[in-house]
Amino acid sequence: MIEKKHLHEEFIIPKGSKSTRLDHFLSLQLPQKSRNLIQKQIKEAMVLVNEKKTKSSYAIKADDKIQWFESYHKRIELVAYNFPLQILLEEREFIVINKPSGMPMHPGLGHYDTTIQNALKYHYNNTQQPNALVKDCIVQRLDKDTSGVLVLAKTEAAREFLSKQFQKMKPYRIYYALVWGRLNSKEGTIDEFIGRNPLNERSIEVAKDHSFGKKAITHYKVIKEFNKYSLVECKLETGRTHQIRVHMQYIGHPLVGDKRYEIPFLVNDIKLQNTIGRHCLHAKTLHFVSPIDQETILKFDSELPIEISNLLK
Repeated sequence: MIEKKHLHEEFIIPKGSKSTRLDHFLSLQLPQKSRNLIQKQIKEAMVLVNEKKTKSSYAIKADDKIQWFESYHKRIELVAYNFPLQILLEEREFIVINKPSGMPMHPGLGHYDTTIQNALKYHYNNTQQPNALVKDCIVQRLDKDTSGVLVLAKTEAAREFLSKQFQKMKPYRIYYALVWGRLNSKEGTIDEFIGRNPLNERSIEVAKDHSFGKKAITHYKVIKEFNKYSLVECKLETGRTHQIRVHMQYIGHPLVGDKRYEIPFLVNDIKLQNTIGRHCLHAKTLHFVSPIDQETILKFDSELPIEISNLLK
């Protein structure tokens, strides 16, 4: 089956946002795209607003849904990627893997052939599982540079069951984060709204006055302290985009290697920050109810990858 286009980006305009032209908004959200390309995409219905074609001059408003599509350039839906997935458990209904850093969940800008979905397609082809879900397998998300335990659905029934668990925040999830500096409070809870700043839609940040974003709660505990950084355990009570990264930055301890949320004067080792090649966040523990009998609690744990564990010696 040939796919002409696929959804690449989707934006929901938050309440309180200032009105601006659609093409201007997209130029802010996608700075790597030229204004001419953006206008061409809009004209060719590769950009939809509320699922309808519109004009570049359209004035965006609160709650608008803006979708940016990319062409597959006549390639097959997914290209199989021969990558040695570290499989923790595989059943007919689902698969649990130890996701490596640097690997996106699905094809997108700059990463069309080397994603988790591409690797799953190769694995299922190689193990004669033609009916296993690939494009619709995602029930939880880890950022490209976040490593660790990840569950993916292989059947529609498992996808529905697992998705509902994650939507209700029922799975038990522990992350390990390596952050700059030493925390004054060795254990605590960060309860601060997180969202896209309506004055700068590319910025995901804490909304202290609750004027934008959604409630986000992160429980943390210092595991071990070092001279320049600390290893911190984080447990999520909510699941917002970049939640741990934004919350740790907010309390003055951004993640080691996190270029997006770094605070330059808090970086205690510039060479390490610029060379580790990833933010130091690892999904260490995941417990969830099995979609097979919908009763058994499955428990998984993943060791820290070597580039992080070497910093703890």
